[in-house]
Amino acid sequence: MNWTLTGICIAAMLFNTFAEAKIYRWKDKNGNWVYSDKPKKGSQKVKLNAPMVMPSTNTDILQSNKNTKPIAYQASISSPSHEQTIRENTGTVYVTGQVTPSFHKGFMVQLFHNGNAVGPKQSTTSFVLKSLSRGEHKLKMAVYNPQGKAIATSPESTFFLHKASVANR
Repeated sequence: MNWTLTGICIAAMLFNTFAEAKIYRWKDKNGNWVYSDKPKKGSQKVKLNAPMVMPSTNTDILQSNKNTKPIAYQASISSPSHEQTIRENTGTVYVTGQVTPSFHKGFMVQLFHNGNAVGPKQSTTSFVLKSLSRGEHKLKMAVYNPQGKAIATSPESTFFLHKASVANR
């Protein structure tokens, strides 16, 4: 039940006077009923069965605050560090990322290796790349909100993978 409707019901029970009260109602942009003693364009007068007096309440909190700035998320690759050389004969590289501020439930991250997505989106910023070839590799990480929209992308990070040469054995 909408808290404003509950407030009106309680006020009706508590303030039992014979003064003529005028109450108006309208739906806000989210489809919720809003009640006030001040009419608004498109509002309807509510017929009361018993006269009552209700204290005036500021309903400004029900209006959306258009000045609220969205959170600016940032993503980065923590490991391997940019231009790091890794010596790993199996070609396995562990990648960790960082998102600031910490993202909320429902947010997902995606790792991109040389421009291609690595596995499905996930809720952690730790990844494992396997069987990589020697040479230069580029990484990026994207952060997605619960609606699937990309809200942050890390700068591209480069690392170099060295493997022992078969020719030197």
